[in-house]
Amino acid sequence: MIEQIQTGADAERLSDQYNRLLGREPKLITWYVPTDAAAQRKAFLAGEIENPDHTYGKLEKVDFEGNIDHITTLGELIQDHSDLNPKFSSVYEAFASNYAAKTRLARLAHNYKQAKEPTEKARIRAEYMRLNIDLYGAPDERTYQSLLQEKLSAINAVDYSPRGQAIRDELFDLVDFDESAEKIDRFQPSKETVEWMHEVADSLYGGMLARIPDRPTFTVHETQAIFQSIINEEFGEAAADWTVDVEPAKSINVKSTEKRIVIPHDRGNLSRAAIRGLVVHELGVHMLRAVMGGETDLDPLRQGLSDYYDAEEGLGVVMEQALLGKFKEAGVGHYITAGLAYFNNLDFRGVFEAKWRLSVLENAADGRVISELDIAKAKKTAFGATMRSFRGTDELPWFKDLAYYNGSVGVWRHLETIKGDDLMFMFVLMGKADPAKIEHQRVMYETSTY
Repeated sequence: MIEQIQTGADAERLSDQYNRLLGREPKLITWYVPTDAAAQRKAFLAGEIENPDHTYGKLEKVDFEGNIDHITTLGELIQDHSDLNPKFSSVYEAFASNYAAKTRLARLAHNYKQAKEPTEKARIRAEYMRLNIDLYGAPDERTYQSLLQEKLSAINAVDYSPRGQAIRDELFDLVDFDESAEKIDRFQPSKETVEWMHEVADSLYGGMLARIPDRPTFTVHETQAIFQSIINEEFGEAAADWTVDVEPAKSINVKSTEKRIVIPHDRGNLSRAAIRGLVVHELGVHMLRAVMGGETDLDPLRQGLSDYYDAEEGLGVVMEQALLGKFKEAGVGHYITAGLAYFNNLDFRGVFEAKWRLSVLENAADGRVISELDIAKAKKTAFGATMRSFRGTDELPWFKDLAYYNGSVGVWRHLETIKGDDLMFMFVLMGKADPAKIEHQRVMYETSTY
């Protein structure tokens, strides 16, 4: 296999080999979609099963060994390419290593689902969690306790109806609540930094936002037209081959490898405020950093350097907040879900039972009576949130979504260190990298633009 790849790649440009490596991207989100989701959700919510046991049809069809072999071989070919600038060697090496690691994680998820012997499952569990943490980090216990205790303290202070009091007692039986525990402070940016970033967002995105008509709501096709107009008029020739498509999809997202933005065909009407946020987040961060990265002599800046993801998602959230001039912690729910599984050792059912009670009690914070409809809605939402964390194995938490909290806080921390320095801020946008990482800063300093 390796010789065949090498023979076919002798005359290939470095960019061609890199594009072939991109074709081997491990698509965990797609692979972790169960084929029997509706049936399992129905049985779980009806109490017919203790925990879901999904079938992951796409995961079962993946050729893990073949993918890893191709990733490794293409990585080696890139390292040996005569056109490779030695100063960027580590960038491509880390890129290939990241792809291989994520493929191994998916293989471990598949093997865990297939394992029957307790000792074998325990071995795979330990290996999966080690690699999971290597790739995405683990929740910080003090941060988790601070976030959870803040919610529990607020719930403890409400004068609920008898039904609400019973649900609160059940919640406190599931998770520890110490009324006398000392409050743990968490990071938040200074007022000066938030104000500076508000000015930056107004200046940076003013032209894009001005192209949104002054109407209350927009259909998906009207949203498509707005996005395409912004791309054509505000990005110009740099994004001449970018398109906006309406098609079946889970969410609005930027596919930088394909140079297109996808809008779900069944997405309901969007408010003007929602459109403004999407323009800033999707076009003003995800697309803009891809386009600017593509203008450099380092291809991975278009798709993302290794370990860039937290900063990418974090910056999208931060720029939405900057536009509004208001800081707010993002991804708190995801963080608490991870913490419940990791620190409280709760399984799928345990996390779900805590999550729906948290949700229904927070929504009834005014002390109103909690109805059966309220509980049903909370359970449906809690199932989705729990499934999002446990997808792939149904038993082991996947820490990918920690990026929403860690990423936004990390970007705000970085902005706090450079506040007022507009030149340093441009490095935040020049490609898909983490500007707070020294090694990523070095790479961006050493790139050239076409």
